[in-house]
Amino acid sequence: IRDLGKIFTSKMFWLVALLCVLYYSAIFPFQRFAPDFMMDTLGITEAAAGKIVSVFPVLAMVLTPFLGALLDYKGKGASMMMVGAIIMVICHSIFAFVLPTFPSKTLALCTILVLGVSFSLVPASMWPSVPKIIDEKILGSAYCLIFWVQNIGLCLVPMLIGTLRVSTDGYVVPMIVFASFGVLAFLLSLALKVEDKKKGY
Repeated sequence: IRDLGKIFTSKMFWLVALLCVLYYSAIFPFQRFAPDFMMDTLGITEAAAGKIVSVFPVLAMVLTPFLGALLDYKGKGASMMMVGAIIMVICHSIFAFVLPTFPSKTLALCTILVLGVSFSLVPASMWPSVPKIIDEKILGSAYCLIFWVQNIGLCLVPMLIGTLRVSTDGYVVPMIVFASFGVLAFLLSLALKVEDKKKGY
């Protein structure tokens, strides 16, 4: 219990844990709703929508090893999280405002691919940051608590998005919510960077 107290009183822990919640809450629930969104917005079949969404992890798969190596060599984890959050905001904003106005399978495909870059940048920098800010003795507990906080978000956010989808009869408001998570993640990354400069992590 004393170990958990050390984790919960760590400002850096909460910055990383909340970043994790915001980021994954804008990615995993989006993946769940994305095929329906593509079908409604582009007027395509379920199979075609599935193919577009399936390219999401491709750039993440290619880039993650290189980003991990960059993090080992240069550091800059907080900066990578900031860039990942900015990319996420741009992509969800395109889904909210541009794609419904100019329906294009090519635009949808490119945006999904670029979102994959964000999916690579943030986890590649976030998870290796935890051992730098948490004592090794309580590292396992810290990871468990981050997943605990993350799963609270992954439980509640799909319900929120589903409710907004029904009440607004569209996908614009849910996409704005996803983009808002990106804005908050950017601010938390900025706070992480400031804290890093103070404490020298």
